[in-house]
Amino acid sequence: MPLTDKLRERISQAFYRHGLLCASYPIPIILFTALCILACCCPLLKLPLPGTGPVEYITPVKDYSPPPADVSPDTHSERPDWYLGLPVAYIQQVLVKGVVSPWDKNFLAVDVFRSPLSRVFQLVEEIRNHVLRERSSEKILEDVCLQVTDLLPGLKKLRDRLPEHGCLLLSPANFWQNSREQFNNDPDLIRTIQQHEPKTLQTSATLRELLFGVPGKQSGISLYNRKRIVSYTVTLALRTHDAKFLSSLRSRLRQLYPSTNCTSRGQNIVHVHFKEEIGIAELIPLVTTYFILFAYIYFSTSKYTILHQ
Repeated sequence: MPLTDKLRERISQAFYRHGLLCASYPIPIILFTALCILACCCPLLKLPLPGTGPVEYITPVKDYSPPPADVSPDTHSERPDWYLGLPVAYIQQVLVKGVVSPWDKNFLAVDVFRSPLSRVFQLVEEIRNHVLRERSSEKILEDVCLQVTDLLPGLKKLRDRLPEHGCLLLSPANFWQNSREQFNNDPDLIRTIQQHEPKTLQTSATLRELLFGVPGKQSGISLYNRKRIVSYTVTLALRTHDAKFLSSLRSRLRQLYPSTNCTSRGQNIVHVHFKEEIGIAELIPLVTTYFILFAYIYFSTSKYTILHQ
């Protein structure tokens, strides 16, 4: 018998035994298949549903004032309906970009990134200690920043990485609890940064993206960084938009870090609105559609005539 015929016969026998097994134990096979399908679909639960992503609206910084909370919607205005009242917080980021040059082939990535990352400690200290003096009064960051008192239950395990009391200020320095000594004694910076990376599908921002303030691929902290550019931000959460304090802080940072490549002009404010999560009531039409579809498939296939050889 040719080899192809033997192979075809064995495949036919395998399918026959599989069909006989499914016909003999239909309920266990159905339950096992359902469990396998559910296990494969679990990662899809973290995917955001269409239409639930954040939306943006841009206004000029000049003469900015929060909109009142009781403004009736205007159909002729470009202002979105959600742009009402005071925001939860104002976010101000200080972007830092460093280029490692010259880049020697014998350099270790762990040691190369140590120099640009070490600058964040001085920058954070300067921001925390900045003082705006106006005649007989002084204003510091504590007067305008958003204060946090406790972490959410799901973030308790990151207690040593996220601020729990005081101003909500995020930077790569949080990986080392804002301690330059811990940073200098860390033998492997990349491992410290990547130890909290999720092992499964993740659609929300990771700890690394929160502290660096940029997408993970744009931070440049990688063993395979060929562009030699390291990027990160110091993120401030403010409860009020104090234009004078921010202008004073911007001027101070420009004095400390003069650069012709500075692109921050502060001309616009980007308002970001996060829509509410879809509840069970919104999922009823989708579940009903799936039920009707499966019912149609079931009753259609049940009409097939069983053939006997």
